[in-house]
Amino acid sequence: MRRRTIPAVFDALLAQHGPQGWWPAEDRFEIMAGAVLVQRTAWRNAAQAIQRLKARGALAAEQLAAVDSTFLETMIKPAGFFRVKAARLKALARFVVASGGVDALSRQATPSLRTTLLSQQGIGPETADAILGYAFERPVFVVDAYARRLFERLGSPDPLPSDFDLKADCEAEISTATNLNELHALIVAHSQRCCAAVPDCARCSLRLRCGYAAAAARCSA
Repeated sequence: MRRRTIPAVFDALLAQHGPQGWWPAEDRFEIMAGAVLVQRTAWRNAAQAIQRLKARGALAAEQLAAVDSTFLETMIKPAGFFRVKAARLKALARFVVASGGVDALSRQATPSLRTTLLSQQGIGPETADAILGYAFERPVFVVDAYARRLFERLGSPDPLPSDFDLKADCEAEISTATNLNELHALIVAHSQRCCAAVPDCARCSLRLRCGYAAAAARCSA
């Protein structure tokens, strides 16, 4: 995969799927909580857990930091792994409160904030970058399993760059937070609709630039 293909990928996916409008939330802490709840599950399950918390008036850092753990586990059961995620949510909420709130965190420089997020319980690179991009509108790219698969297929037979290099390439070519968020959302949509584990190359807007699709076409000829 070459850097210059990244803007073309963005344009093709946007033309095929349209703007995705991510991340649906009322405030930045809701996005942060959603980034934890969506770990290892579909968004619809995380969204159900968020709605249950909102209905009980418990989706704010101060409330989550103090809420009873058993109650929290019950509220977020639809998101799965509810005991682990409840502990992570409480730790995240306590961190936000101890930091002076989301507004105080927003004043940190991106590298410092990313390092701080990565030091929190259950926050890995994917979750940290989702929080940075969607909650704090920083120009970072979320490298997830969908992005790895898509760019590996596009660059086939060349090896996929490391997560660090893939992230750096996307951030160099798609420089705004808005467009990097949109690229991530478009890749998720495309991976669910076309570039799944068993891909539907005939419906893919990227097939003419995709090494995997070209190899598949030669094999079937």
